[in-house]
Amino acid sequence: MSTPLVTDDLAAGPADQVLTLAEAARRADGVAPLSEHTLLRVRHGAPSGSSRFHVIAEDGRIVGFAFVERVEGEPDSGEIVVDPPHRGHGHGTALLRSVHRDAGPNGVRVWAHGRTPQAVSVAEGDGWRAVRELHKMRMPLRDITEGERGGPASAPELPEVRLRPEVAERVLLRAFVVGQDEQAWLDANARAFAHHPEQGRLTLDDLLQREIEDWFDPHGFFLATTKDGRVAAFHWTKVHADGAGLTDGEPVGEVYVVGVDPAWRGTGLGRALTLEGLRHLRDAGLPWVHLYVDGDNEAAVRLYASLGFDTWDTDVMYAPPEGGPRDVGNT
Repeated sequence: MSTPLVTDDLAAGPADQVLTLAEAARRADGVAPLSEHTLLRVRHGAPSGSSRFHVIAEDGRIVGFAFVERVEGEPDSGEIVVDPPHRGHGHGTALLRSVHRDAGPNGVRVWAHGRTPQAVSVAEGDGWRAVRELHKMRMPLRDITEGERGGPASAPELPEVRLRPEVAERVLLRAFVVGQDEQAWLDANARAFAHHPEQGRLTLDDLLQREIEDWFDPHGFFLATTKDGRVAAFHWTKVHADGAGLTDGEPVGEVYVVGVDPAWRGTGLGRALTLEGLRHLRDAGLPWVHLYVDGDNEAAVRLYASLGFDTWDTDVMYAPPEGGPRDVGNT
């Protein structure tokens, strides 16, 4: 079993190899092994002290990779990918034990995207246990006779976007303006996701990195703003040009993130902005839309189910067994 190299920085060459490795795994497994956030860290680097990269190389080529994000006061959050032709040689277990050994003071947890059999086998075989689920839900946006991974499906009717009069008088629904709305949105996002271990800690650099991605479209980023310029709620949509596993390469949409300032919860803004974004994606001619929602967020799951979404797949986060990691030599 190889011993991973651990570093807090990736040079351009290794970074390109990691991106290639992740794409090979996505094609083989039908699900992306690394999140968008991790891919951005690989491409653009990470703030000092915030991330760790674990690398296994053979003959000068990266065949195994793990990324760990460190957040103050929270367990580290990690992801692991192994090159499909190099699986079955203990690389996944070596990476899992490496991130465990290198964990910060609050420990570490690791995502298994799509709950693939290989990932589940590696995690559970080493004594790790499931502690969090992230459901992937989907909904057809146009009539489909044979939906990918789901059989026949038909698009539901989207309700009208309506706000109560007392709410409509106080907010304006509009699109995000680049160069103007960044800080107001970051403030609203932090308030809306104050207890979320990932989303609530996005920084200006994180937002700017997303703004230069090919998929970014401010016309699909909807805000409800008050007269004093505060963002009361928002719905940021995304288009996946590669189909995100829902289609054979035909673009699909995503409810990227919906957030409501705590002071505005219960006003109907979350539902209204969700519908506004869904109509935008439907009018763009996209066949499907999907989203991610925490399994324990029952209110959000009910909202999306009421609009016509159903659960398609699930990501699972694993926590390590009690005590330190096992000896790498024991496979």
